[in-house]
Amino acid sequence: MALFVVIWSYTTDTSVKEAAHADHLVFVKDAAAKGVLQEAGAWADGAGALLVFKADSEDDLQALLAKDPYVTQGVVVDQSIYQWKPVIGPLVGI
Repeated sequence: MALFVVIWSYTTDTSVKEAAHADHLVFVKDAAAKGVLQEAGAWADGAGALLVFKADSEDDLQALLAKDPYVTQGVVVDQSIYQWKPVIGPLVGI
């Protein structure tokens, strides 16, 4: 297992984000309950988000992210994924 940081940029169309929000929350809460999603939060200005996932591979993570309602319903307009190795904090050694 490895940790991955996902950085999203959102559409500026707030109606698209509002329409997908409830389903997205169900999706991320389920991923967190399963231990796959470690941390998540939107930027203070609402323009995007940062998420930290635990996954076997980037391909596995991309397959999971492809099912997120924010992705399937067009909220996410740009996505970057980085494998991450924290050296300080509670996620060290995950």
